[in-house]
Amino acid sequence: MKTNFINSVFTSITILLIAGCASMTQAPSTPPSATVSIREWSAAYYASAEAGKGTLNYNGRRHHFTISGVGAGGAGGQKVSATGKVYNLNKLSDFSGTYRGLSSGLTLIEGKMHAKLTNGNGVVMYLAGETEGLASSMGAQAFEVNLTD
Repeated sequence: MKTNFINSVFTSITILLIAGCASMTQAPSTPPSATVSIREWSAAYYASAEAGKGTLNYNGRRHHFTISGVGAGGAGGQKVSATGKVYNLNKLSDFSGTYRGLSSGLTLIEGKMHAKLTNGNGVVMYLAGETEGLASSMGAQAFEVNLTD
């Protein structure tokens, strides 16, 4: 009984935090430097690991990249399909690097996720997407992004 109460409280707090973080990860209304689409898989139990790939649309060209990362906060496993806007990308070589930031999401079979990630070159990605699986996530993330072409 005590475990069920603790799980209910944890779930309620997670839902409230996810709702609050979603508003912090909204992209500005100004035109982006580029757009991205990402497909990623993650697993978490208080800490998380992610791997995936994506496409960057920049200056009329498509560039492919890989993603690998770790994070803190969350539990479960999920597949993420996200799109986003990229800001402060002045040259293609600034895109690769380590991105850090906040993400939030809740997946009960199908769900939503939001993230704001910034790399050391000042490039900012705002992501929003659909998730499949069973997971809750809310916390700090670090992703290594590398262009492959």
